[in-house]
Amino acid sequence: MKRQDCGGSAECCLLTLPYTLQTDKLKPLQDCLGVCPTSATDPAAQAAPLPQPVVLAICGSFNPIHYAHLKLYDAAKECVDGTNDRVVLGGFLSPVGDAYVKPGLRCAADRVRIIQRVLRDHSDLSVDTWECQQPTYTRTFFVLQALEEHVNEWYARAEPAAMQWLISHERRVRVLFVCGADLFSSFWTPGCWPLRLLRQLLDTFPLVVVHRGDARGGVRGADDFARVCRTTPLLSDTAEDGERVEIDMSRYTFTFMTFSEADNTSSTAVRSAVVKLAKTPLDDVVARAALWSRLCAMLPEAAVQLVVDLYREGPPS
Repeated sequence: MKRQDCGGSAECCLLTLPYTLQTDKLKPLQDCLGVCPTSATDPAAQAAPLPQPVVLAICGSFNPIHYAHLKLYDAAKECVDGTNDRVVLGGFLSPVGDAYVKPGLRCAADRVRIIQRVLRDHSDLSVDTWECQQPTYTRTFFVLQALEEHVNEWYARAEPAAMQWLISHERRVRVLFVCGADLFSSFWTPGCWPLRLLRQLLDTFPLVVVHRGDARGGVRGADDFARVCRTTPLLSDTAEDGERVEIDMSRYTFTFMTFSEADNTSSTAVRSAVVKLAKTPLDDVVARAALWSRLCAMLPEAAVQLVVDLYREGPPS
């Protein structure tokens, strides 16, 4: 199967422009640091915990985006914000680029357009296009690394005094990687993750693992993780240069969260409903209305027509 292209539309030019971090929804750093004493001699400075500003990042195909992706962010933010002195400044969705080979994957420009439409009224979330503007497939570690660099560079320009205060206390804005339990479980799938890069990711970025409350993911929470670490704590593989790479997962601490209500929405379900809608005769008003309502239950209504326009033909033959 071939990936659907964008047909040379003007929107495709979006990803040929120089990369720019979308910062309009990021909270001011000073709001996070303002409660902290600025004088080291102030007695309160000795007792006040240092805030740790964080940005949440979710990576994926988003083919297309749907409500469960937004709930993933909301659940992670609820779990993280205000815990262990962490303050959430905002979040980013990072869609894979066109170099990622997956049957039926719409071009990155189309997926970004849909994400932008969905996030238009979201108070926190933006789309980050760095990953999908890369000419080659980019592994998650490098995506998170680049995002953290871009966020800190922007705050250094926008709020130099606040950033200097943070740096003087040996801190910076950190990126937290938010993933679903199904993705987290894939760490144990042989060959799915290059273990050297996975080890770098685990050593560098805190992880928030969110379980949807359905059957997805073998490691659904702290109890499952403890069980897996008792039975198969070591991930091992042979690198291309012949070196044996091992990761002892029991060394790491992860934050686990579960949706308050189970949600099995998927991009596959969205695409299936769109194709059914496209094949339903225009005079079958009842059936079309039911399919439209089903789509509106899976993604914001403001984005439904765009999703229908882009996915109505289904995957290419």
